[in-house]
Amino acid sequence: MMDKLIESPWFLRITALTLAMLLFFTVQPGEKNSSDGFSSGTHVDVLHNVPVQVYYDDESLIVTGVPKTVDVTIKGPMAIVIQTKAVSDYTVFVDLRKQTIGEHKVTIQHENFSDKLSVQIDPSTIDISIEERVTRTFKIDPEINERLLAEDYYVKSMTANPNSVTVTGAKSTVDSISYVKATVTGEQGLKNSFEQEANVKILDRDMNKLDVEVKPEKIKVNVDIGEYTKEVPVVLNQKGTPGKDVTIKSLTTITSKMTLFGSKAALENTKQLNVDVDVSKIKSSGTFKVNIDKPEGISRMSEDSLKVQAVVEKNETNSNKEVDKDEEKQTDEEETSSIISSREFNNVAVEVRNLDEGYRSDFITPKNGIITLTVKGDEKELASLDINDFDLYIEAADKETGNHKLPIQVDGPRNLTWSLSNNIANLRIEQTS
Repeated sequence: MMDKLIESPWFLRITALTLAMLLFFTVQPGEKNSSDGFSSGTHVDVLHNVPVQVYYDDESLIVTGVPKTVDVTIKGPMAIVIQTKAVSDYTVFVDLRKQTIGEHKVTIQHENFSDKLSVQIDPSTIDISIEERVTRTFKIDPEINERLLAEDYYVKSMTANPNSVTVTGAKSTVDSISYVKATVTGEQGLKNSFEQEANVKILDRDMNKLDVEVKPEKIKVNVDIGEYTKEVPVVLNQKGTPGKDVTIKSLTTITSKMTLFGSKAALENTKQLNVDVDVSKIKSSGTFKVNIDKPEGISRMSEDSLKVQAVVEKNETNSNKEVDKDEEKQTDEEETSSIISSREFNNVAVEVRNLDEGYRSDFITPKNGIITLTVKGDEKELASLDINDFDLYIEAADKETGNHKLPIQVDGPRNLTWSLSNNIANLRIEQTS
């Protein structure tokens, strides 16, 4: 009977279940004790760079001296230490809401750490300063390193847009502001004007950057770059020897001034532009072009040449009386088609040009500035002439008060020659009251 019971499947099943239950209740207390032993062990860890919250009236006050982050050492059961480090739901803060303006030593506090942890903050106390929060407007001073400019170029002007910024910070810091700069840069050899965005820098008198709020932080700077220039008077110098049958009465030019480009030093040393005129090539009165040599240190000029008006008087010599053999070979047709004649224009007024503002002029000679103009040329061409075809004038630019003898200049049609009853005018220049 017993053997049958032992061999029964249900008996085996019930026995196995009983042993399993017994084994379970036997092992469970051991595991619990083991767990309690693990959790009761002490563990230490450091939380690095924990942000520090600051509580104060940030609309009217500024606080300085509070570190942005601190290190926090926590000590306690390993499980809680690990959980605290993983979750990070704690807060480290400084509460200054009840503090007054001035300097204070305060303690950094914490919250939301487990009661089972020991918490230590490094640093635990700090020295802080509470000041009035002020906002002021400052004008921007744009700047550029002028070594970046090409040779013979300079900064004509620099403008900032906007030209001012608002700066907010502690009153003592704002009071120490000495410079508000916006620096632009570029590649070496700058020649052309440009616009560039630049950061605004707030500096004290020792050029140290200050910790303040700036609005706007970036502005646009317009840089106007130009060449060194100088306007100088033009002076004609006679070179060479005129022919024996020629007397040079005057050499003048309507270009009284010329603009020069070059280095600053060269321009400062250049008081006038000397233009050499080779009079050995001048045979008769008229206008001709003269090329100009650039002075040393000058890179270019507003004009490379100028027109020169020559007034020439022919000398009666034996050589003038000789008739060139080639002229004798002219055909009768040429002689009849080109009859040389002359025509006089009386009571012609001479104009005074480019007299500086604030001055007046009076003619000493010729009286009232009236002269006679005699024109020689082809008879047919003379017949169609009018006095309005001629401009008679003297150049009075840069002339100071006093008496001045100045050449009378004539602009007229080509292929004609002319003479004046007076080649030189005596002009008195006075300041107007």
